[in-house]
Amino acid sequence: MAQAPSDWWMYHGDPAHSGLATGSAITSANVGTGLKTLHDVELDGPILSTPALAGGFAYVGTANSHDAVGSNGGSFYKVELATGAIAAVFHWDIPAAERDTHGFCGMGCTPAVTEGRVYWSAFNGRIYCLDQETLELAWVTDLRYADELHNQPVTNDLGAEQGLPPAAGWSSPVVVDGRLYVGIGEGENPFLYAFVYCLDAATGDVIWIFCTCQFQADVANRPNQLPAELLNGPPPAGFTAFDGTPVCTGCSVWAGIAYDERLNRLYCSTGNPQPDSGLPSAGYSNGLLVLDAGTGAFVGCVQFPPESSYRTTDVDVDVGGGPTLFTDAQGKRRVGLGCKNGSYMVLDADTLERLALRQMLPFYQGGGQIPTVDPHSNSPAMNPPVSNEVSNRTNGENYSGTYSTAAVHPGTGRLFVGLGGNNYHALAPGIDTATTPFMRALDWESLADAWPLDDNDPPRYAKAMPPMYTNDTESGLSVPAVVNDVVFMATTMISVYAFAVADGTLLWQDNLGSETGGYNGGYGYCMGPAVAGDYVVAGALVYGRDGGLLRIYKLQQD
Repeated sequence: MAQAPSDWWMYHGDPAHSGLATGSAITSANVGTGLKTLHDVELDGPILSTPALAGGFAYVGTANSHDAVGSNGGSFYKVELATGAIAAVFHWDIPAAERDTHGFCGMGCTPAVTEGRVYWSAFNGRIYCLDQETLELAWVTDLRYADELHNQPVTNDLGAEQGLPPAAGWSSPVVVDGRLYVGIGEGENPFLYAFVYCLDAATGDVIWIFCTCQFQADVANRPNQLPAELLNGPPPAGFTAFDGTPVCTGCSVWAGIAYDERLNRLYCSTGNPQPDSGLPSAGYSNGLLVLDAGTGAFVGCVQFPPESSYRTTDVDVDVGGGPTLFTDAQGKRRVGLGCKNGSYMVLDADTLERLALRQMLPFYQGGGQIPTVDPHSNSPAMNPPVSNEVSNRTNGENYSGTYSTAAVHPGTGRLFVGLGGNNYHALAPGIDTATTPFMRALDWESLADAWPLDDNDPPRYAKAMPPMYTNDTESGLSVPAVVNDVVFMATTMISVYAFAVADGTLLWQDNLGSETGGYNGGYGYCMGPAVAGDYVVAGALVYGRDGGLLRIYKLQQD
């Protein structure tokens, strides 16, 4: 069965990752009084992703299933939206040693639901395909270890004998025209490579592979050119081997790959290299890698420039969110993406010319840095009160930037993107609440703020406070969703909010549960809502309920 136009059938709603819902009656006039909780569905583990919605059902998986042997495994659910009933479940167990570096062993991506099949990548490095109706297994392809049955020759587990994590799957698959595209890699193991895979969606067989770790400086990698040290012998037919030391390893594609049907191209956001550095960094790292969708041929790569970082000492500046494709008012195709260093850029999707660049973290009105924004310190103390001088001479990870994928509102020419990382780091949990919004509203041409600002120093969104600038450490780790003149956003307070697209006025809010215990008193996640018709659905990691809650809202109209 094909997806309906109103379905939220894959990561961020569609292959362009627009975050734009269609066919819904939800508006700024009715969301405040009409959007009600319809069902709470308790699952067997935490949800670290946005659900997919298709054909009247939600499709979602858990990160660590308590129903798996030793809680080492995952569960995948099909839940009827109208009733909240669990229509089908698929479980898988894995050995404890096959978990990802964070200890996750289920899944953390949004599935793709199309043409009667459901697809997702798992932390054990495999791609699963199930029957959409029954959730019976159709095929599974191993992208961590060589899988000859599916024309997959790579074994990507270097460093395993030293206890380092193997390759894992975080990337949400995009499925178009009978092909599945997905990234796989790992950022905490300096020996591992990363790849973009193209699979036959019907069989799981590999069509082509592109290694995102550049082999030679100033020479583009070729599709099906693979590191010799990952092959068990000579490369099989159709593949070649590179037997040398690459420019770097790392460069994982964490998020969903965006697809542009006009250009038949893939837009892949990439993480930091190994060894790591500030910007500029080695190889195809910390930026946007563009490939031909048909052949996997290299088209280009654009890295975030050094001046885009909040501090020159920012390191480990992955692009953890996916790219967003959109068409501007002149009919030109554009692609935007944000970086963990706090910046956002927009490129011409065809030429890859950079059109706009903006640092989303706040500065004082005179242009000065704010000491409590993106602090760097070698002190083990929590939230050390360090100066700009200390931060600017101490290399450190930017915990305040963005992991989000922007949502588009074509009618106003605006982009909405979450701001702030996870909220459990001892140095800088969440964001600097008093100065930093957990979502930016940006003009897609200039990237200037699109909502009215107050006279504070730094300026703040005048009509979005509260909830912005209000709850300590609350950050926008998740992805927003736009429907008509409403933008939804979820946060690490495990809350979902609805704002007016026009000016940021808060229209509606709901809290899904309490935070769990952690470094700084607690942490929790809701990675963003999905919208299909009059339904809004969000999954969460909360305290209790085995950590997993799926909440289904529906617009109740008189």
